[in-house]
Amino acid sequence: MSKYLKRAIPLLIILLLVVFFIRRGIQWSELQAVLRQAKWGWLLLALLFQAISLGAVTWLNELLLRHYGARVPFGKQYIVQLAMAFIETVVPSAAISGAMLRIRLLKSDGVSPDVATVTTMIEMALITTSVVLLALPVAGMAMLQGAGGLSFSSRGLVGLSGALTLLAFLGWKWRSSWFSQVRRKTLEWVARFWDQRIRRRWRAQLWNWPSERIIQRGSYLIAELLPFLKSHPKMIVCSLLTRTSFEIAGFAMCFLAMGQALPWSTMILVYALTLAANMMGTIPGAMGMAEVALAALYTQFGVPSETALAISLAYRLTGYWMPRLGGGIAWLWLERRFPRRIAETRG
Repeated sequence: MSKYLKRAIPLLIILLLVVFFIRRGIQWSELQAVLRQAKWGWLLLALLFQAISLGAVTWLNELLLRHYGARVPFGKQYIVQLAMAFIETVVPSAAISGAMLRIRLLKSDGVSPDVATVTTMIEMALITTSVVLLALPVAGMAMLQGAGGLSFSSRGLVGLSGALTLLAFLGWKWRSSWFSQVRRKTLEWVARFWDQRIRRRWRAQLWNWPSERIIQRGSYLIAELLPFLKSHPKMIVCSLLTRTSFEIAGFAMCFLAMGQALPWSTMILVYALTLAANMMGTIPGAMGMAEVALAALYTQFGVPSETALAISLAYRLTGYWMPRLGGGIAWLWLERRFPRRIAETRG
C-alpha cells in the first residue's frame, strides 16, 4: 500500500498544480509564442555559468583534499563531480551512491575511503550553510517590504545587520554556561522527537539511525570541519561565493531568455525559493513536479503564466537536466577509464 501511495502523492501534486495553471487561464498558443521569441543565447550563457559554478565546487573539494594531504588533478575531480550529480539523480540511494562512486574513483590517487567520505560531508555542509546564510537576510528583507516606509537599501541594511548580529551573539555566547544548557536541552528534545516520532513512523528507512548515531556523526563532522575552516577561511569563502554568484547568474539568464528582467533583490529571493522547490525533482517518480511547481512560484512575482512555465522549463534544462546529461557521459567515461577491480573487491 505504501509503495503505491509514494507513487500517487507526486502525481496528485502535479495534478493540483496543473489545475492551478488551467484556472489561471494559461494559453498554449501564448506559450508557443513565448518559446518562439525566446533568446536562446542567454541559455548558452546559463550553461556556461553552471559549468563555472561546478568548477567552484571542484575547487572547494581540492582545498578539502589538500587539507588531508591528498592531491587529485582538477580535471578528474571536475568529471567526478559531474558523475556524482548524475548518479545521485538516477539511483534511489542518492547520497550513498554518490559517496561510494567518489570513494572508488579517488582511490587510485591515494585518497582513503574515510577522507573521501568526510570531504563529501563537509562539502555538503558548507554549501547548505552558504545557501541558508544567503536566504536569511533575503527573507528578512522580504518581511520588511514596505514596512515603516524604508527604502530598499535601508531594508537590506536592516536585514543583513540583524542576521550578522544574531550570528555574532551566538558566537559570543556559544561557550557560556547558560547557553550550553540551552543547547543541551534543545538537543535532548530534538533527539526524543526524532526517536519517538520520526524514527518510529518510518521504521524501515530510519530504524538503523537512532539519535545517538546522528549526534555522533554530527560531532565528528564539526570536529573535522572547524580545523579546515581555520586553515583556509578566505579561499573557502571565495569558492562558496563564486559558486552561489554564478548559480544565481545562470538562473537570471533563464528569465532574460524569456524577456523577463526582475530586480536583483527579487531575483535572489526567487532563487532561494527555487532551491526548495527544485528538491521536488529528486523525489522518485516525481518527474515534472519541480517544473510545474517552479512555474506556479514565478507567477506569484508578476510573471505571466505562459512565460513562467517557459522559464521553469529553461531553468530545469540548463540547471538540472543538462548537467546530469553531462554527468551521465562523464560516468560512462570514468567507468571505462577506471573500471572496477573485481579482484580487489573479493580480497
